[in-house]
Amino acid sequence: MKILILVAHPDDEIIMCGATIDKLVKKGHQIFVTYFTTNDQAFFGNETQNKRRKRAINEAVISSKMLNYSTNFIKLQDMQLEKDKGLLIQQIIKEVRRVKPSAIITHNQHDKHIDHRTLAEIIPEANFQSGQKLCGGNTKWTANLILKGEVDLEMTAQFNFQVISIISEKNLKIKLRAFSCYQSVNDEHGKNKDWLINKINLCARLRGETIECRFGEAFSIDNYVPLKIEGIKIMLEILS
Repeated sequence: MKILILVAHPDDEIIMCGATIDKLVKKGHQIFVTYFTTNDQAFFGNETQNKRRKRAINEAVISSKMLNYSTNFIKLQDMQLEKDKGLLIQQIIKEVRRVKPSAIITHNQHDKHIDHRTLAEIIPEANFQSGQKLCGGNTKWTANLILKGEVDLEMTAQFNFQVISIISEKNLKIKLRAFSCYQSVNDEHGKNKDWLINKINLCARLRGETIECRFGEAFSIDNYVPLKIEGIKIMLEILS
C-alpha cells in the first residue's frame, strides 16, 4: 500500500504522524512525503532565506532516511499557499497521480499556520478532481481515504479528531529521534527541545488513552465523498 503525506513544511510530517510512518514502513507499506514549501520564512539571526531553504531540505532528507520514506519538494512560497488555490490544486493533483496512493495524510483545517489550513481546505477537493478528466494527461487517480492530523505543538488549537493510530513505545522513540534531526527543534518553535520532546510524549499518551492504549496519534477523516468499503479497510490497516 502507498500512503502520500502532503505537508506545508519540513518537520510537519514527523510532528503529525512520525510514529505512524515508522509503524507503516515496518509493516511493508510505502510512504511518500511531499513538502509544498521549504519553510523559508522561518529564518533567524544571520541565516539567509536561501541558506534556510537548503537546511530545511537537508534536515528533511536526513529525517526521511531514518524512517525510510521518499521525499519530494514542490518549493512554493512559504506563507503564501492560499494566494493561488487553483495552482495549488493542480500541484496536488500532479502529486496524487504521480504516487497513486491508497490514502493521503495531511493537516487539519483548525491548525494555526495559514499554509496548514490552506492545504487542509484544498486537498480533499484536489484528490476528488484527480480522478476526473482534467489538468491534462491520461492518468486519473483518487485516494480512497484522507486523514488529517495535528501539528499544533502547544496544543492550543481546536482539533476534533475521530480516530487514533495505535503506536508502540518503539515507534514513538524513533519519531522523537527523527524530530531531533530538525534544527528547528532548538531554534524556531519558541520552546526548548526538552519541552517539545515532553509535549510529544504527553500528547502520544493522551491520544492513546482515549482508546485505552498506551500511545497514539490522532486524525480526523475528510473524504469529500462518502467513505467506501475499500477506504474503511485502508483506514483499519493504518490505525491498527
